[in-house]
Amino acid sequence: MSKSLMSVLRRELHIIAHSPFYYLFTFILPIISFLIMYAIFYQEIPRDLPVIICNHDHSELSRQIIRFTESSPSLRVGIITPNFNEGAQWLREGRAYALLYIPKNLEQKLKANKPESVVIYYNNQWMLTSSLISRALREVIGKITYQEEFLFRSQRGEPIRNIPKYSTPVLLDAQPLYNPNLNYRFFLLPALLPTMMQAFIIMVMIRAFGSELKHGTVKEFMEKAGGNYWIAIIGKSLPYTVGFTALTLFMLTLLVYGANVPFKGSLSFVITSSVLFVLAYQSIGFAFVSLTSNLRMANSLGGFYAGPAFAFAGITYPVIGMPLSAKTWSYSLPITHYLKIVLEQVIQGVPTWVSVPNMLILFAFFFFPLILFAPKWERFAKSPEYWGKI
Repeated sequence: MSKSLMSVLRRELHIIAHSPFYYLFTFILPIISFLIMYAIFYQEIPRDLPVIICNHDHSELSRQIIRFTESSPSLRVGIITPNFNEGAQWLREGRAYALLYIPKNLEQKLKANKPESVVIYYNNQWMLTSSLISRALREVIGKITYQEEFLFRSQRGEPIRNIPKYSTPVLLDAQPLYNPNLNYRFFLLPALLPTMMQAFIIMVMIRAFGSELKHGTVKEFMEKAGGNYWIAIIGKSLPYTVGFTALTLFMLTLLVYGANVPFKGSLSFVITSSVLFVLAYQSIGFAFVSLTSNLRMANSLGGFYAGPAFAFAGITYPVIGMPLSAKTWSYSLPITHYLKIVLEQVIQGVPTWVSVPNMLILFAFFFFPLILFAPKWERFAKSPEYWGKI
């Protein structure tokens, strides 16, 4: 390791040691964020979501619906009321997520072979919550329907083995892959933690390089590197590369051993991709500073670029269904390609060659911004008009 590189590295470690911002945003806050997200999804599946029941029937069947609803692990009966307006008010005020309406004479109509419906009202603006409630209540009604069909057919003396044919004449053999238990921890944590990480990386790199311009220390910075801007960039970036790579590996360890996310792919491939993920966002943060030569503008660009990344990464809304402009934005984010690698290698266990294109894209995000913008640092060091900007 050259003397100039060691000099730059010692200078940067001294800056980190004497600045609360760096060890706060490079070490403490990322770990706290990981632990908070882990705590949020600790239960794996949302439980005891409050449901209001408006019972106009008061029959044995309606009481059975209430018992089955209460026994569902995802649901909790808030109140049982004959007043529909009261239940609707609870729903509007957000004290319950759904209103289950049991109509009058439900049991009598069903026994008379007349069709009747149990109605559920829910706020579909909360899509994940409403999907969970809808599925749980469908399971409740499905169990009761099968039970009633079983009782009716058995009383007529029909063979028990034939009863499922009447309740479900067409069978759907669903075989969910990779997350069969609908575990929200497996679904969201592997995406949310890297998304938070990319924001910390880009924020710290913008601050590290932008502060040299803001405080007018870029000339001294380059002198430490012997005037070689490559040594300057590598020496300044190296401590953060090591730190964020260690944090990314801690994040993966937390996912696998703490959150019990299954690891089915290549460990070495994921580690290499994680290093490239860190380098890619370091390079982009450096590029924003070089593009604007202004710490405030670079921070604004970094926030605009990293802030909405989760919405465009294709986790909650599929990229294939996005318009062309949104797809373009999605593919311009390293997080999109890194999350594909994580999902493919960690959870799905696909062959490594399938994930190689995304690894190459991460390398491109690291390589090309660095090559394009690194030479500008020599101009910054020689041109005082770039120094001292807010």
